[in-house]
Amino acid sequence: MSRQVRNILAFLQAVLSVLYLTLIVLSIPLAFDVGGVQCGLAFSLTVLLLYSILTTIRLIFRRRKYFRWISIVYYCQHIFIPSLLTLFLSYYSSKHTSDSMASRPIEMWRFIMLHSTPIFTILEGFCSLLLIQAIGQTVEWLTTHKSDSWLIVSLIGSGSTITAALYFLYRIYVFPFTIDLLSASLLGSSLTLTAGIGLFGIVSGKGSIIESSLLFAYIVRCIYETFPILSQDASKALASLFTQTTYNLKNEIPKLPPQITNTVMSLFPFLAENLPGSFKTIWEFLITAILKLPLPLVLNLAYRIGVFYAATKIIPSIYHGAPYLSTPPRTPSHIRSRQSSSSHLSGDVNYFPLANASKIEKEDTNDDMPSEMQLKQESLVINNAKASRRREPPSTILKLIYAYSPCIIIAVYTHLMMSYNGELGTELTIWGWWNKDSNFHFVVHPWQFWNWVNMGTTLLLYTAELLGNDSNAGGPALTSHWKIE
Repeated sequence: MSRQVRNILAFLQAVLSVLYLTLIVLSIPLAFDVGGVQCGLAFSLTVLLLYSILTTIRLIFRRRKYFRWISIVYYCQHIFIPSLLTLFLSYYSSKHTSDSMASRPIEMWRFIMLHSTPIFTILEGFCSLLLIQAIGQTVEWLTTHKSDSWLIVSLIGSGSTITAALYFLYRIYVFPFTIDLLSASLLGSSLTLTAGIGLFGIVSGKGSIIESSLLFAYIVRCIYETFPILSQDASKALASLFTQTTYNLKNEIPKLPPQITNTVMSLFPFLAENLPGSFKTIWEFLITAILKLPLPLVLNLAYRIGVFYAATKIIPSIYHGAPYLSTPPRTPSHIRSRQSSSSHLSGDVNYFPLANASKIEKEDTNDDMPSEMQLKQESLVINNAKASRRREPPSTILKLIYAYSPCIIIAVYTHLMMSYNGELGTELTIWGWWNKDSNFHFVVHPWQFWNWVNMGTTLLLYTAELLGNDSNAGGPALTSHWKIE
């Protein structure tokens, strides 16, 4: 198969993946809002099982002669989703909804979603922290090895991020809503710890300004997510800002000539009269689905999918860069003895499979070889080993994560929909749950409790990273193996 054909197939796969994600994002809210929570759970579980089964069959028969036919069936699920949605909506709108056999898997799915709040919340915090550190290390690498202008970009981005976070923090204090004493204490403590940890990272040099600003912004976002009324207020503010920006852009962009405008305006009635009825139905479905999408839900889903996807890209980079934590300097010293060069080479080459070959070559080489030539051979061996390691395929676990990633998206989306519909409960007994007859029970709101735990866990992990970070131990694992020109 030629390279051009492979590129076309890769492009088609990307388009179909985006189409599948769009169908999921549009169809699940319709199932919840029109058919009810039971319909939404049944629909999301069916879509998840359908994708899991087809993906598993496709992976099993990947090297068989029937793979093309299985791939056709696999991509036909894009057509099945609207039909499944119509089927479930019609079924749950009727009176025949008391089938016990069908309700058991749905109740199990509901139970999983009800008890997956800590997993999704803490995993989001871990992936967000990973993304924050990746951005900080990337900006530091660009500043060191490319241009000092990236430092100015970092300062401008950090200042804008802190300003936006302070603005939304100000909206919390002026927004008319009541907050209990415990939540107020936790809010103040979290902000104080975030500011102190960020300043410690900047002053000690173990962190950076961009990392501290992004960490502060993430904690403010978590505070908004802890209180749904704040999240709704922020979504309204963002919606009004987006509307005003769109209106200003329309006024700033020059208008099209009348010839083009008249042609476009006459084209719409023609299309409306001549398009088949199925296309009109699809258009009405899209409009209805978009209107049913709550903005806070879309923002939360986009953020969680974004950080989860970024984590799947960052972790392999850290894995490939782990052996190169003790990287050589960017500009090798010209004044260097042969003994020190040999010891440095033997220390570094032990990491690589080409170490033995390198040693044999060095034994056969004349002892009077200049040290610069040894440095060139050393650099060549290390670069070849690094390149071979970068060409290693991702691990089996990462391949499976990529293959079943839509299942994770469906689960996250279903959990967010249940939270939006108030199905996650309002009471969580964290003390006294083992003895119902006890007089002392400590009950908290589950969504708020796990958000506070997420903030504390994120700050604790970042503090441990700062305390364990040694600036003299070499470059970070993410950027230590990047190519330097």
